[in-house]
Amino acid sequence: MTVVAMLQGAEAPDRAVTLDALALAQRLNVPVRGVCALPDPNAAMIVMSTPEATGLAASATRDLAALQDKIVAGAKDIFDDVTSTGAHGLACTFTHEVNIAERAGANAATLADAVVFPHSSQKSTDPLGPSFEHVLMEARLPLVLSGTRPIESGPVVIAWDGSNGAARAIRFHLDLVKAFGAVVIAQSSKDLEKDDHRASADPTVLEDWLSAHGISAQRMPIEGEVASGLLSLAKQCDASMIVAGAYGHSRIGERLFGGTTRNLLEASDAPALALAR
Repeated sequence: MTVVAMLQGAEAPDRAVTLDALALAQRLNVPVRGVCALPDPNAAMIVMSTPEATGLAASATRDLAALQDKIVAGAKDIFDDVTSTGAHGLACTFTHEVNIAERAGANAATLADAVVFPHSSQKSTDPLGPSFEHVLMEARLPLVLSGTRPIESGPVVIAWDGSNGAARAIRFHLDLVKAFGAVVIAQSSKDLEKDDHRASADPTVLEDWLSAHGISAQRMPIEGEVASGLLSLAKQCDASMIVAGAYGHSRIGERLFGGTTRNLLEASDAPALALAR
């Protein structure tokens, strides 16, 4: 198994996501793989009807290939720089995958222990934005979104309301939760009152399930709006990560997140988020 860092050839996001991938891999004692996925530039070739137009298309394809080479080289340099001093014996590999980023991200999320996206990918305008959206909203696979601060050694906060999304998030990321050890179950009683009663929302249900997997947890209530309450609790606990279900849907490339998910994603001061829809 492995932890995958999704890279884009930009200094700040690539460095942050590689550091977070390393932090998780060290906890799990598994290899780290950096992935920079770009489509085949030849696939962008447009069939033209005249020799002149065909020549222009070929020139554009060469320019695109040169740009991609520069992006890949930049991503590799950053990945190698971070892992050369921070891997502490873990196997680290860099892969340039000739593929669209959406498919590469989904491939990684299918079997990796964790696939980590940079914090900026929650923006639709980010180069990895479409991949982030596809993995989470369309493929419905788990991912970790880097926070605005590095992953530390604090507890994992689980946002628990008994829903399918919350259950999928904790089941998918069970190994990560185990690796951090300390767990806080966070719940807003007022938020639960908005929906029909779910027996699974009782935190005792989650406590028993975690206990069966060798994990002890403490409960801590949150007040007010759920996202702000989770973020405040995470800061209070120096949490390493929030595990939560993602709510909303995607429609022809337009992501439509629910209010809590959107506020967690867009927070300017947040730990890493382990998400599943």
